[in-house]
Amino acid sequence: MSMNIEKTLQERFAAPLQDSYCRRIIFWQDPEGEFSTLVDELCLEGVKVLKLTGTNNFAAKMLLSETDTQSNYLVYNPISYSDIRDNWLLDIELYSEEFRADMLSIRMQELNMPATTQLRKAMKSYSKFFDSKERVAKLKAFHSDY
Repeated sequence: MSMNIEKTLQERFAAPLQDSYCRRIIFWQDPEGEFSTLVDELCLEGVKVLKLTGTNNFAAKMLLSETDTQSNYLVYNPISYSDIRDNWLLDIELYSEEFRADMLSIRMQELNMPATTQLRKAMKSYSKFFDSKERVAKLKAFHSDY
């Protein structure tokens, strides 16, 4: 699963830039914090990873807009703002790209399941069942037999 995310992000960073851009900033929105440990394991060539904590927003804004204006950045944001005015990085987000991933969508993609609302609800209600790597592996094997 982490390899799919890493590959997707690497492809996004490798894509050609628009004419007026000299770098790429991608904000990974993860308000559930499902991927906080995965972010630390990512190895993206030519990309710096910036993990927002809620206490480093000013430093992050200074880094992205003043200190380092040439490097590519993946900004991991596990913070959900109740008021948009609390988001100090909103201006940067607006001219940057967004990346979203959630475990449910990734798991459904791994199992080649259509992302219908009904299936999403069923998978979500049985999320503990699908947390087992053994069960998911058996489902994948079963699916590949047909």
